[in-house]
Amino acid sequence: MPSFTLFRYISTRTLAGVGGLYFILLTLIILIDLIENLRFAGKVIDGDFGFALILTFMRMPGLSQVLLPFVFLFGSMWAFNQLNRHSEISVMRSAGLSVWRLLIPAAIVAALAGAFVIAIFDPLSAAMMSRAEQMKNDIRGWNTSFVRVFDDGIWLRQGGAQNALIINARGFDNSDSTLTDVTVWSLGAKSEFLERIDAPVAVLSGQTLELRQARLNAIDEDEERRSPVYAIPTTLTLDDLRDRVASPETMSIWELPHFIPLAKAAGLPTKRYEIRFQDLWTTPLKLVAMVLIAAAFSLRPMRMGGGLRLFSFAVGAGFLLYVVAEISSALGESGVAPIVLSAWAPVLAATLIATTSLLHLEDG
Repeated sequence: MPSFTLFRYISTRTLAGVGGLYFILLTLIILIDLIENLRFAGKVIDGDFGFALILTFMRMPGLSQVLLPFVFLFGSMWAFNQLNRHSEISVMRSAGLSVWRLLIPAAIVAALAGAFVIAIFDPLSAAMMSRAEQMKNDIRGWNTSFVRVFDDGIWLRQGGAQNALIINARGFDNSDSTLTDVTVWSLGAKSEFLERIDAPVAVLSGQTLELRQARLNAIDEDEERRSPVYAIPTTLTLDDLRDRVASPETMSIWELPHFIPLAKAAGLPTKRYEIRFQDLWTTPLKLVAMVLIAAAFSLRPMRMGGGLRLFSFAVGAGFLLYVVAEISSALGESGVAPIVLSAWAPVLAATLIATTSLLHLEDG
C-alpha cells in the first residue's frame, strides 16, 4: 500500500481529471438538452423557456450518469498521462512501487464513486427524471391515464371531462389482453362516487373495457345488478399497460427490488427493470474497469512513443465496452441470455482483459 502522501497525491490527480472532465461534459449536456427541450416546448401550448430550463435541470443528473464510465476512462487517462509526462511514474517505479500500488488510489476513488452513485446519486436522479417525465406528460395532456403497481395489483386511472375511472386489477395477461379480479370505481365530474363494478375478468377491446360477469352497485340503486358483459368506454390501451408504467430509469436501486416481484405477479414485463437493477450493481466495478483500461494504455513510458496510437486504442476499448454492454442488455431483455449474465459479463470481461494487459506491462 503506498504511503498516505502518495495515496492522496494520486487520488487528487485522479479526482481532478475526472471532476474537470465531468464538468465539461455536464456543460455540454445542459446546452444540448436545453436546445432539445426548447424544441419540445415550442410544440406545446404552454411551453416556454422557463419550462425548458426546469426540464433540463430535472433531467441533468440522469443524463450525466450515463456518461460516468467515459468520464472515468478519459479522466483517468489524463491523470496518468500527466504523471507520465512529468516522469513521475518513472520515479515511482524506480522507488520500487509496482503498477498495482500506483493504481490502488485511483481504483479506490472509482469504487467509492460507484458506491456513491448507486446509493445516493442514482435515487436522486431517478426521482428527478420521474418528475421530468411527469411534467412532459402533463403539458402534452397525457395525464388522463396513470398506471401504478402496488401490493394489491395494478391500479389505473382514466380522467375525463364528465367522469373518471379508477381501475384495480389483480393481474394482467398480455397474451389475450385480459385483466383479472377487476374492480372499477366510476367518479363524477366533482370526484363524487357514482358506481362500482366488480368482475373476475375484463378485456381491453378497441375503445372499450369489457367486464365479464360484472356486478354493478350504483349509489342511487339499492340492489346489485348483474350483467354478462358490461362495456365501459375507455382510452386505455395495451400500450398504457406496457409503457405507461414508470420507466426503469425513474426507479432507484432501493425501489426496484420491491417493484419487480409486484410487477411480475401482476403479469407485467419486468426484464428491463431486472437489467437496470443488475446494471446498477455493476457500477463500482465498471468504473474500476475504466480506470484499469486507462492505466493499461497510459502507464507506458513516454520514451517508447506511440502515445496517440495508445490513446486511440483506449478510446476504442471504452466505446467497445459500451457497445458490447448495450448488445448484452438487448440479449437479456429479449430473453436470449440470462439477466445476470447479460449485465455482468461485459464488465467482468473488460476487467479481466485490462488486468491481463497490466500484468503484461508489469512483468514484461
